[in-house]
Amino acid sequence: MKKLLVTLGFTALAALAVSNANAQTNDQEKAAETTPATSREMAPDAKAYQEASRINDPNQKIEALEKFKKDFPNSASLTSADVNILSTLASRFPTQTSRIRTFAKTIVQGGKDKKEKGSLSGQVADTLLANDLLLKDAEKYARASLESLNQAEYVAEQKAQFAKRAANTSGRAGRGGRGNAQPPTDEALIKRFQDSRALRLASLGRIEFKLGKTADALKLLDEAYAVNSNQPAVAGTLGEIAAKHGDDAKALDYLLTARLTGKAPASANQALVAVYSKTHGDSAAGLEALLDAEYNKRFPNPVHVEAYRDTEKRSERLVLAEVFTGSGCPPCVGADLAFEAAMERYSRKDLAVVMYHEHVPQPDPMSNPDTQARSKYYKVTGVPTYTVDGETVKSSGGSRDGAKGIFDRIQTPIEKELDAPAEAKLTVNASAAGNSVKVAASVGDVKSDSKDLKVQILLLEKELRYSGENGIRFHPMVVRAMGGPDDDGFALTAGGAASFDQSWDLDKVSAGLKAHLDEYEATGHRGNAFKFSEKKDRIDRGNLAVVVIVQDAKTRHILQAAFVDLTLPAPQPPTSNSGNER
Repeated sequence: MKKLLVTLGFTALAALAVSNANAQTNDQEKAAETTPATSREMAPDAKAYQEASRINDPNQKIEALEKFKKDFPNSASLTSADVNILSTLASRFPTQTSRIRTFAKTIVQGGKDKKEKGSLSGQVADTLLANDLLLKDAEKYARASLESLNQAEYVAEQKAQFAKRAANTSGRAGRGGRGNAQPPTDEALIKRFQDSRALRLASLGRIEFKLGKTADALKLLDEAYAVNSNQPAVAGTLGEIAAKHGDDAKALDYLLTARLTGKAPASANQALVAVYSKTHGDSAAGLEALLDAEYNKRFPNPVHVEAYRDTEKRSERLVLAEVFTGSGCPPCVGADLAFEAAMERYSRKDLAVVMYHEHVPQPDPMSNPDTQARSKYYKVTGVPTYTVDGETVKSSGGSRDGAKGIFDRIQTPIEKELDAPAEAKLTVNASAAGNSVKVAASVGDVKSDSKDLKVQILLLEKELRYSGENGIRFHPMVVRAMGGPDDDGFALTAGGAASFDQSWDLDKVSAGLKAHLDEYEATGHRGNAFKFSEKKDRIDRGNLAVVVIVQDAKTRHILQAAFVDLTLPAPQPPTSNSGNER
């Protein structure tokens, strides 16, 4: 049995600005898109489209999207609606090939010119490829999409568009307009064209590979990868081709690259296991360790920090950061890395970070009903969203390069809270033995007269390994379950002392996680069929922690929190953040 006793104490915290910029919203259909979560009222057509897109039943979803098209014939989302319908047909009704062919043809014929028809052909080809369906048709559309591109026409069109914008803004230059903006160079425009063309080369190359035209596929994919190596599916397919040709070293390099992105096709991941096993005594043992090492070598955290030192004002408060994130959310990368850096700068006596994973914008195998309920409680409209002691920080997402800016933004509210006096006293005794985790929490000296106080008890895994679509491989402090009646915490009477007991059967927790993931997979993600590449339903008994929170449920203000590491070697002496014992 492993035990730890934590005693903490608490006061008022300063209000922080509430905003969510550059967040991945719950309503998005594509992982690469980012939309600010603002308080502005959504346009009627956008609202109707999003509501239709959320429908899980495929027939009802298609019906709603068709109604949207009739109700809003001039909406900018008409093309998206058509592709959404095609995707739903291909994923949920793959045997209805005649219907799918007819609808695909209708989409492309709707293009007003060669350029638009080429773009639509590419979207149709990608949809059929993603569903491994009607590949000969996909080949035709992909080829038409590629042939529609013309470098000279593209450069001329981009220059004309720039000149038009410049003319429109020149009249406003005196009022803050950008009348003197420099036009893009021919070299920059050609680079943009080549990047766009590389994506279409990649689609056609992958289709040719699936059709058994390996030589044609290799030529197309090599050209695409030379222009843009940030194409996981291309790297994966090139790895599969290299494996077929017996070039194990090249295959392993390509396949490792693809796997670490989290976006590799299933066939590429299978090829990786086969190639690794072939070169390691017919065993895949050690592959995950190799991936870990490669990830750490290729993707170190760009944020470098110094250890926090107590100030003269340092109180006994343990600051709590709650992060709403998703493994398939590209702009969550910067936020996740920023909070990892924060956990390096501050000890668990200073800062506790908890991560609530959401199915946004892609299915997340670390999400569960409790994390989703917490998201609704905070009225989260997009990920990443993060709070410090219950106050939403002006949150934004970003790439790895943006992690330092996010860290700088969260450091100020964290260190302000570290100096805020305590508002309650919290004592936690937690233990883990076998399949059981038991928590006893005592609360006293509450400096609040709120009638809406609650005690939340969270079970965490300190780290989960999963290569999601955003490329993050290691996920810290993942919330696996929440305690209390209906997993919604325990009511706390203002001004009074109280004790609360929570226990978890880890087998039951795992079974609940699996049931949720199985049901979500069976229902589909926003009406589209999918398969988790891996279901993270198993609980690592040697990797657990508990966080206890005292919170005003109405204002969301957190009076205090406690962190207990259940994996420290036993026995451990009591630790305290109270008074002179710090």
